[in-house]
Amino acid sequence: MRNIALAVLALLIAGTASSQGRFGARAGVVLNYINVDGGSTAPDYSDLKAGHTFSFSYELPASKNFVIQPELGFVRLSSNESITNSTVNLDYITLPVILKFVTNSQNFSVYAGPQLSFLTNANNRTSAGKVDIRENLTETDFSAAAGIEYITPVNVTINLRYVQGMSNVFKVEYDDFTSRHQYVSVTVGYLFGRKKK
Repeated sequence: MRNIALAVLALLIAGTASSQGRFGARAGVVLNYINVDGGSTAPDYSDLKAGHTFSFSYELPASKNFVIQPELGFVRLSSNESITNSTVNLDYITLPVILKFVTNSQNFSVYAGPQLSFLTNANNRTSAGKVDIRENLTETDFSAAAGIEYITPVNVTINLRYVQGMSNVFKVEYDDFTSRHQYVSVTVGYLFGRKKK
């Protein structure tokens, strides 16, 4: 499924390369935690912890005020488990497809859309060392993303995004609790091929 999703994204970008679309790149920090619900026996990952992210995007104008923006990105999510005093580090390849509403001045937008993420690495770090826990985790994560973006006169972008996970982080059969990613990212980037004002 991961290869199919990457192939679809590549075809979409290649098929629209001759249009009036624009490429973008961004990177920044992530504040995240895992929202766990399942009673007193469930682990506690409620402490905020910093991670990082970077991504590449392609803006495809649908009209004067609407843009469709597929992205290919990477995000490192880290969460502290307060009961065992361990840290979980999770790496994902992310594939959001964003619908943006852009103001007439073309320098501010609000957006939302679905995101599909693929787990590439997962480990649990304690004082005793690091353990691979990928077999205990759901490898495909479905989320919803929403945010705002400001584009400066020199095409530098400032982006604030919230992502709400819809899938269990830990496999359902692993234990009897639900677990969802929740994170906010703040990124700075550059939009190529856009006329400077």
